[in-house]
Amino acid sequence: MTSGPSLEIQILSDFEDVVFSIGYPNLEILYTSRSIKTLTGFDSSYFLENKNSWQKFIYDEDRNLIKHALIAIRKNQKFRVRLRILTKEKIFKYVECHGRLVQNNSENSYRIDGIVTDISDLLPLYNLFQDESVDIKHLLIENNMIFNGSQDSMFLIEVVDSEQYVIRRINQAYEKSTGITQSMIQGKTPIELLGAELGTTVINNFKKAIQAKTTISYEESFTMPAGSKIWITELTPIELEGKYKYIVGASKDITEQKLAENALKEYNERYALILEASSDGWFDWDLVNNTVIYSRRWWLEFGNDQKPENVPIGYWQSLIHPDDKDWVSEFLENILYSQRETFQLTFQMKKRKGNYAHVLSKCYIQRDASGNKIRLLGSNTDLTETKRIEYTLRHAKELAEAANIAKGNFLANMSHEIRTPLNGIIGFTELLLNSPLQEEQKEYLKNIFYSGKSLLELVNQILDFSKIDSGKMEFESINTNLSDLIKSTLDLFQVSAASKGIRLQFQIDPNLPEFVSLDPLRIRQILSNLIGNAVKFTHEGYVKVNLYQIERLGDFVTISFEVEDTGIGIDLNVRSRLFDSFSQADTSITRKYGGTGLGLTITNELLLRMNSKLNIKSELGMGSQFSFLLTLEIKSSGENASSIFDDKTTHTIESNLEQIQGFHSNILIVEDNELNRKLLTKLLQKKYPNIHLHFAIDGVEAIAQFQIKKPDLIIMDLQMPIMDGFTATIEIRKLEKDLNKKTPIVALTAGAFYSDKDTAIESGMDDFLTKPISAAFLYKTVEKWLTSSRV
Repeated sequence: MTSGPSLEIQILSDFEDVVFSIGYPNLEILYTSRSIKTLTGFDSSYFLENKNSWQKFIYDEDRNLIKHALIAIRKNQKFRVRLRILTKEKIFKYVECHGRLVQNNSENSYRIDGIVTDISDLLPLYNLFQDESVDIKHLLIENNMIFNGSQDSMFLIEVVDSEQYVIRRINQAYEKSTGITQSMIQGKTPIELLGAELGTTVINNFKKAIQAKTTISYEESFTMPAGSKIWITELTPIELEGKYKYIVGASKDITEQKLAENALKEYNERYALILEASSDGWFDWDLVNNTVIYSRRWWLEFGNDQKPENVPIGYWQSLIHPDDKDWVSEFLENILYSQRETFQLTFQMKKRKGNYAHVLSKCYIQRDASGNKIRLLGSNTDLTETKRIEYTLRHAKELAEAANIAKGNFLANMSHEIRTPLNGIIGFTELLLNSPLQEEQKEYLKNIFYSGKSLLELVNQILDFSKIDSGKMEFESINTNLSDLIKSTLDLFQVSAASKGIRLQFQIDPNLPEFVSLDPLRIRQILSNLIGNAVKFTHEGYVKVNLYQIERLGDFVTISFEVEDTGIGIDLNVRSRLFDSFSQADTSITRKYGGTGLGLTITNELLLRMNSKLNIKSELGMGSQFSFLLTLEIKSSGENASSIFDDKTTHTIESNLEQIQGFHSNILIVEDNELNRKLLTKLLQKKYPNIHLHFAIDGVEAIAQFQIKKPDLIIMDLQMPIMDGFTATIEIRKLEKDLNKKTPIVALTAGAFYSDKDTAIESGMDDFLTKPISAAFLYKTVEKWLTSSRV
């Protein structure tokens, strides 16, 4: 007698469709049925020997669909995808693949089980209509795919010249649902199949679809060999050569849905008295037909003189107070798109008497067996006047939180996008500075390097916008050479000004002290914003920085900082908007010159926290002058800008092979950006020539490389396609449970928020590096973890 598992394998192997199982997340073939040879030309043993070869069969333009399928698996543990393959004989085929994620309990691992179906019947159809318009070809191809892959009952009707309607095709779902086979139905008219009375009704529906010239839908019920069922049918007319020659039909079985609706109605009637006693009334919203049934008590409070049954939803919407209508509609739309079952909301609604009352609606969303939302049940309860105040405060809080989230997302995305190219600029410039160069070349590179560092400082300060907004900004007091600070800041714009033929000028009052106590980073940020704007909006003439002494009292001096230009100027009517976050004088400025619109906002906010403010003098077409006053403490000595802003940890890179014996370790670099991979390679190989580097471009590949290479250290990017660094780290830590050795994992990201670091550590990472990469910090971190991993 054949055993159970053997019989099961035999049945699977005899399927026309291909049954498969692949490992997750390595995506290696574990099993495939024998029918795969019919589909691809290769037998199952070929795929078991070449476990990743299945991806090579996918048409190049469709391979990105695999990423979407993996995203669906991670989110819903299942997927469905349609794509093209090329067989061993280079034959072009369409297939549909669907499956789900399951766990191998015995091996504590995961796999994906699924089925591949050949739906290549669409290819002859495509050739048949190759002379038609692109829209029609696509429509017919999609309809044919539905025939082969849809779970709905599909049928194709030909409209002949005599206005007869002949049934040409049905799909397998139609055969299963009705009990009618292709041979029984093909070539017949509706009257021949269903009789004169019912057939005439069906034909009339066909005529309505052609008259409408678009898809129509309706509900119907009739007896078939498989029994009586209730259907929602859609008819789509297909136009060819100026005539409607075909009708594509799709019928969905809603019998269970109707049974559920009837059961729900009985349930409502059974508990109607309880609901009447416990609330101000209940309502039953049919989400399919968009009508509402109200209880007697609800209707007495909010209804009219009509019956409270099958009331259009528009009546309820008309009762909502105008102040609440928009947000209530948006709230309900979001809820219905979510997976929530219960929710409640408070809003104002018009009563029968004409006055508005605050009501609390407690609601429940019911779904059918397929998970589709079919109705929304709820009750209304009158609230006190204090609830009106509570609603106002809560609504204001929600708006503020949404604004904070939007601001945080903007800052995080901007930081990441800017830091990624800065990583390459600063990193490769640093490498060039430590190579044999002429003095002039080194001077140019130093300008690039320090400009990149200055840009990085600005990015960091832009991220302080949230701190400024919350009043948590901290300032330093450093004894600084004032003139040197201004000159070094102005030097950052020499190249951009020279490219436009603009003169940069600096004038300082000789009575000013040489050294003062201030925050050089903040002053440089303020002046950089003002000088940068002046250069950007000036096309000829000059940009000048002036420092004047206003007064001196004891050890303190009041200084006027001025930045003036001969640029485009500012219209008096729009100056009030200059300090608004994310705005400029007008939208045309943004389109022409770019920018986030944060510069002047941050500048003014910084000055306000220094007990100053930004003053503007400008006339359209006549240039601008921005100025501010600061009272600073006079000092007898201080530091130059070069010593303050020079990153001593990255000033030089030396590869001392006598002190460092040279690591022979394996390092896995997981990074999707090619430029960043090259930079890390150069930095590490320059310091450690004996090191072995391996690479992965996403989390899935990182897991596979980890299992093969067993690296001594992993440098893991956080934001990557397919699988991010957080998820990859979690999966690697799971794999390490059977090993005696834990591999150090160092996070590498262009993000600049502490939350990124916290999330990285929580996911199982050991350390954290940010972009742009500091060579010294990189070496320190690598040596720290490679040394500790050997202990």
